[in-house]
Amino acid sequence: MHQELEVGLIATLATTGEVQTASADIPIATTATSELIDVTDRIGSIVTDAGIVEGLALVSAPHTTCAIIVNEAEPGFLEDFRRALDAIAPQGHEYAHNDAPHAEEFEAPNGYAHVRAAFLSSHSVLLPVRNGKLALGRWQRIFFVELDRARPRTCQVTLVGRAG
Repeated sequence: MHQELEVGLIATLATTGEVQTASADIPIATTATSELIDVTDRIGSIVTDAGIVEGLALVSAPHTTCAIIVNEAEPGFLEDFRRALDAIAPQGHEYAHNDAPHAEEFEAPNGYAHVRAAFLSSHSVLLPVRNGKLALGRWQRIFFVELDRARPRTCQVTLVGRAG
């Protein structure tokens, strides 16, 4: 059902179907610092398999030194982004966080990764789902960003919406 709002916009109101939820974890094996991994197609498949027609997709990284961003998969941007991360917080510099006690023996000093994560401040993105698909712009892709070093990671996807 369409309804014209006061500002002249058309809103689609869901009048049928129950609200449903679905969630999935995408295992990711990162290979390098400042790596951008395109997870768009995997998330799109999760949306399709869940049967959510209209709703929201929350894509998140449950790791302090990772981020989720939406941007173009254009090689020039990818290189520029990596360079910008290095300019913001170069890996070889000294950081006070490097001296923090690490609970796990495999934890290496990674102050640079925490500073990069704080500047990005994007551990999750919330995206619309319309007509059973992610409603992304023409060039938009979803990236899982490794800000520390290579290791196993997880990208979480949570869906809320009306099933078809």
